[in-house]
Amino acid sequence: MIKKLVLWVENEPEKLRNFKRDIEDDGEIELVVLKDAQSASAYLEDNIEKLSGAILDIESFKTPGEEEETDISFGRVRDKLNKLEYRNKIEYFAFTGKGKYLKDRKDFEERFGCRILDKNYQSVEAEEYIKEIVDRHIIAKISSKYSSAFISEAIQLDLLKVLMVLERHDTRNAGVFNDIRKILDWVMEYCYKIGLSQVRFDGANLSECSKFLGRGEMAEKGLVPFYVQRCLHSVVAIANEGSHRLQIDKDTKEGLAPYLVRSTVFELLTILHWLGTVPADQDSIDEREDLTLAILNKKIEK
Repeated sequence: MIKKLVLWVENEPEKLRNFKRDIEDDGEIELVVLKDAQSASAYLEDNIEKLSGAILDIESFKTPGEEEETDISFGRVRDKLNKLEYRNKIEYFAFTGKGKYLKDRKDFEERFGCRILDKNYQSVEAEEYIKEIVDRHIIAKISSKYSSAFISEAIQLDLLKVLMVLERHDTRNAGVFNDIRKILDWVMEYCYKIGLSQVRFDGANLSECSKFLGRGEMAEKGLVPFYVQRCLHSVVAIANEGSHRLQIDKDTKEGLAPYLVRSTVFELLTILHWLGTVPADQDSIDEREDLTLAILNKKIEK
């Protein structure tokens, strides 16, 4: 399950403990709590693809250590969200307990371009609304549709980026190959960790790792299915070239390979789904290590 992250810019979250608890109670949503606009903007720049929604206090601090609350800070975070829509468009709303904003909600929404909700009494209205936002965001769709591919939290952000490209049919997005490359790096590290490979990934030997996993004996001994070997060979080759801005990068951007992004992503999903089915208990790891070491040393009995 992908945990849906929601940005919450709030000066005094400790006073709204019940609100936070009620939202996070079922384990599907996690509130990322930040107290000022500067920290929130920096977080958004690095993590916008992780988020499914945002709750923004109207009067928050500008910077860490700032003591003056101002609605200018709200505007800065809102503007940052709007600026990053091309990477991930998320819904947000303003949150306040102050009557000067709540007395005319329609006027506020016309001025600031978003809904405003009352946080007095641990707002049930806001709890329900943020869950609605999260449920209709693209991450919820991705979480359900490709759940078996999210086999590690370590790859969640990069995989979300890749799948957002897929779901938006962004066939000219050559940047996806670099994100695929990052996921493959993790795949090779994990394969070594669970005894599937005798080639330790060093950051620059992706092809060498793929070649070991693609050896005939690996399929013969039931370690790596033939179709997974073919996917590994293809995805590694394309991701390596695509991430280095070579011919694949050029052809993708120019629309000369309109199906390449889609086919490569689905091959990646095939690899991840299979890897998630490989037992990772110590006995299984030990058994695989013995087999792969024998393959490395060419001691497999024919």
